[in-house]
Amino acid sequence: MLRLTIPVVVSLALTVACARKASSPGANAVTITATDFAFAAPDTIPAGLTTLRIVNRGADVHHAILIRIPEGMSRAAVDSAMQTPGPPPAWMSFAASPIAALPGDSTNATSVLEAGRYLMVCFIEGTDRVPHIAKGMTRWFAVVGTPAAVAEPKADVVITLSDYAFALSTPLTAGTHTIRVENTGPQMHEVGIERLAAGKTQADYLAWIQGGGQGPPLVTPAGGLIGPDVGKRGYFTVTLTPGRYLLTCYVPDKTTGRPHVMHGMVQEITVS
Repeated sequence: MLRLTIPVVVSLALTVACARKASSPGANAVTITATDFAFAAPDTIPAGLTTLRIVNRGADVHHAILIRIPEGMSRAAVDSAMQTPGPPPAWMSFAASPIAALPGDSTNATSVLEAGRYLMVCFIEGTDRVPHIAKGMTRWFAVVGTPAAVAEPKADVVITLSDYAFALSTPLTAGTHTIRVENTGPQMHEVGIERLAAGKTQADYLAWIQGGGQGPPLVTPAGGLIGPDVGKRGYFTVTLTPGRYLLTCYVPDKTTGRPHVMHGMVQEITVS
């Protein structure tokens, strides 16, 4: 099955900062409610600058990846692609999407949505190692109309994505930030901000990943952004507390199919 993230198994005993509600004046505001295993969201969204907020009402971790479907492609063809192992096929394009949210928490993403057909998907695996998409966690919707001219959010930090690195315009500090994410390519990426467990390091995390993520998790998701596609940008707002964090990208590589963290797209940072 097509998979955009490695398994996310979260210890709820860990405490992390919640991702706060974010929007830009004039932007469309859309709430996505995730449960085990379904999305509740509008069937139609106006085109243009849109803030998507996923609220997790389930007992599992969930995200909401937005895939723009080419005109004329049948649902059967899309379903077939979703069952094919490996990296995303070339026809798939991705809108900036809310990253994994813990149960009872929320994450957000702001970007310009183009008109068209979209599929909302959760690829995360639970403790049973079954991707949520296999449990029916998808939702079709449409983006319609002509976008209005609206000013994009004002960001205080810019994170630039490349193969295979993160570049920050300024260090992340404790508090609330609106972050602009720019993908310089040449393939899709994401940025996850994940809090390291006490006493753990990037080296410990990589060893855990290489071992198949067995045993207690070493990181807990705090916020981030899935996507955007090459040459595009998106925004998210997050509130961070002091500590050690990792920036991660789990998108499968278009050549090897391995998560980008396995290509070195992971960076340890200190939030103070």
